This record gives sequence, C-alpha cells and structure tokens, in this order.
Amino acid sequence: MVRTSHALLVGLITVFLTALIAFVGGWLASQTFGNVPFQYVTSTITGQPTTETAPADVADTFTVFWDVWELVDREFYRTDPLDNQQMTYGAIRGMLQSLNDDYTIFQEPEAAERSRESLEGKFEGIGIYMRIENGEVVVDRPIRGSPAINAGLQSGDIIVMVQGQPVSELIDGLGDPEAMQAVARVVRGPKGSSVDLTIRRPADGTTFDVAIVRDEVPLISVNYQMLEDGVAYVQLTEFKATTTGELDAALRELLPQQPRSMVLDLRNNPGGYLTTAQEVLGRFYDGVALYEELNDGTDKEFSTIRGPRDVRVPDLPLVVLVNNSSASAAEIVAGALRDKRPHTTLLGETSFGKGSVQNIHQLRDGSSVRITIAQWLTPNRQVIHNVGITPDHIVLASQEEAYLVPCIDDGVSPTRTEPCYDAQLSWGLRLLLTGAIPPQPEPTPTGYIRQNPVSMVQ
Repeated sequence: MVRTSHALLVGLITVFLTALIAFVGGWLASQTFGNVPFQYVTSTITGQPTTETAPADVADTFTVFWDVWELVDREFYRTDPLDNQQMTYGAIRGMLQSLNDDYTIFQEPEAAERSRESLEGKFEGIGIYMRIENGEVVVDRPIRGSPAINAGLQSGDIIVMVQGQPVSELIDGLGDPEAMQAVARVVRGPKGSSVDLTIRRPADGTTFDVAIVRDEVPLISVNYQMLEDGVAYVQLTEFKATTTGELDAALRELLPQQPRSMVLDLRNNPGGYLTTAQEVLGRFYDGVALYEELNDGTDKEFSTIRGPRDVRVPDLPLVVLVNNSSASAAEIVAGALRDKRPHTTLLGETSFGKGSVQNIHQLRDGSSVRITIAQWLTPNRQVIHNVGITPDHIVLASQEEAYLVPCIDDGVSPTRTEPCYDAQLSWGLRLLLTGAIPPQPEPTPTGYIRQNPVSMVQ
C-alpha cells in the first residue's frame, strides 16, 4: 500500500513529493517493470543533511564500514575506476536486506521514476507491455490508441534491435527484471522523439524495421461494462492517482442504468495508493476503511473518503473477485467491503497477503527508499500480512468452455472476437443472478501458487 503526503496528490505524482506510503503489492518491482498499499504519514525528502548525531554504538560500528571502503579503494585490483555510486547503492541494499523484510527496499533513480510514472497513471513512450521469454524481449500487448498500435505492433512480436543495437547484446548476462530495464532505457523517451526498432513476427515469419514517435500514453486502471440482466461490471487494475476519477466516470455511466447487482473485479491488482483505496471504499459505504498497527502497539483508524452523491453505489448485491495476485490496497478494499458493507460476497482465490505499510522517501539524487512502518488490519481487525484474505467462495481460475462469459473490454488489448471463458466471473454472475453456490475445490498440499508476472510497460 502506498502512502504519501496528501498535499502532493498522494505522492508519486511529482519528484518533489514529500512522502509516499506504499501498500505497494509484494511484487511491485516486477509489476511496474512489467504490468509490478495507504493513508497519511509524514516523512521528508531526504535531500537536506541531518544535524542529528548517530548513537555512539552506531558511529563505532560505522568506522568498520569506512575501514573496508578505504581498503577496497587502496588495494582492490581493477582495470577501471571504482564506481563509488554503485558501491554506495550496494551498501544501502545490503543494509536493508539485513532487515529480512521484502518490502523495505531501495530503488535507484531510474527504477524510482518508473514506479512514480506507473502510479501517476501516465508516461511517455511507445505504449507496450513487454516480457522476457526464452531470452528474448516480447511484446506482451500494445496499449490501445498508443504509438505502438498506430505503428502496427502486435502481441507476440519480438524486439530484435533498438536504435541499431541488438537486444541480445543489451540483455546479455542480465536477469529478467534487469534485462527489461536495460531495454527500457533505450525504448522509452520524451514525447515527440523517435525510436527505431527491428521486429520479428513469429506469426508470419517476417522481420521488419519500424520508426515509432513517442507520445504520452495513459495507463487506464478502470474498465467497466453493463452486462446482461442488470449486472454492472467494474474492474480495478491498480490504485493509481487517476483511478478515483476513472471510477467516478464509470459509475456516472453505469448507475443511471439502474443495475440490480455489481461485480467488482480486483484480480491481479497489485495495490497502489491508500488514499485511492479510501476513496474507492467511499463510493460504497461510510465508516472505517482499515486500522494501522504501529511499532509502539498503538492503532490508527482510517476512514473511507466519501464521494459525490451521484457516484454513491446503492445497497445492491456485490460480488468482489480476488485471486492470489490481488495485493495490498486491493486486499484493503476487498476486506473492508466484506467487513462493512451488507450483501457483499468475496469469490475467487486467497489473496496475496501483503498487509504491511511502507513509508517512501524521495532521496536527493532521485533514488528512493521504502521502509516498513506498520501493518494494517481490516475494519474487523483481521490480520492480512502473509495470510491473505480467504474469499467466501473458493473458485480456481479456469478457462474451460463450461465457463462462457461476456468478453470484457480491458481498455488495453485489441477488441476480442473469439469467445471468452472465465470460471470466477462465471460463478460470480451465477451467484448474483440465481443464487447458485460454487462447489468448493479439494485443498491441495501446497495451497495456491502466487503468480508474479514479469512485464514492463514502455
């Protein structure tokens, strides 16, 4: 879950933000460099030197660090000069890793900027999601209306060269996240600039060159559709700075149609801003959104943030879809709706289980550090961290033909023409329309496998 100093639009909106609080999903890095939770907390841009004196034991211990630094500087055999910045970044990572907390992390300036752009809801580039597959960079899908779509790029295209340099050279010896970052550095760029790509299309065996002019690309986080029998469908893909406005626009179109029930789809939602989660909940009810449990054992209560009257969802039957990639702010919303809103049913798979809160500090060189400061609890004080939320009805993902559903316009992929199958949505609709209860699957020894997709938006 992401927290920020609210004065600056919940945080990741500007490099001058004072603080962010992140209920960021457990795999935000892979999601942001790919597809990768909130309230109020004060912190500062760590751009001014501190006047505080370190405790004596810390100062004594730190002399050992400088002893090693000086020994490396004096004795380490190398043919190239030492990179003091990378040595410093490495030392910071080592310090944070010693805390044994996956969510207390350091991001270098480039990664921090990508995270900021992702949650801001727009970026400048060509508009594709990409992934690494068998050592190659593959276009996972182009974003509708983007320069990539206009240039004719398709899902499954392989990026062979960027600006005349073979991609194989760019990513040689790198892990998947690092490889995507390396390609991102040359694919992304400011609006109006151009990038030259060589594309191989396995679908027809062709290879071709294309020059794409970069532009501003919006990252849509709300998809919606009025289904048959008066069921309103709303999908939240992330809790961005722009999500509340998108949701309000969706509700202003759906609610006048007088839906009799609603599906809120939070599957594969990695989280985002806490303030956005509070605002989303404020469209469904008034009251407690979550509790935050701090180091000193005290709790802090966070309430929903009420929206305008015309976007208040009436007290109609609601099914919330979750899976094992629903994390952080998505879990806050799912848990709060079940605890506080009547006629709400959770359906799908046990959620990810990311129930800690991070304070995100912008550092003076553009890098950032996220520090876990608390854990959050649902309004009924249910612990989520490392446990997840178990839905009322377990339905495993399946695309068998028995589960034919309306094809949902996701605002990103090209319009679907083939049939769509989705067991979880299918059972959600059956429950709302007929009251049918899905059969519970047999438990497995290993439980559910969390999927951490590795893709990056460009």
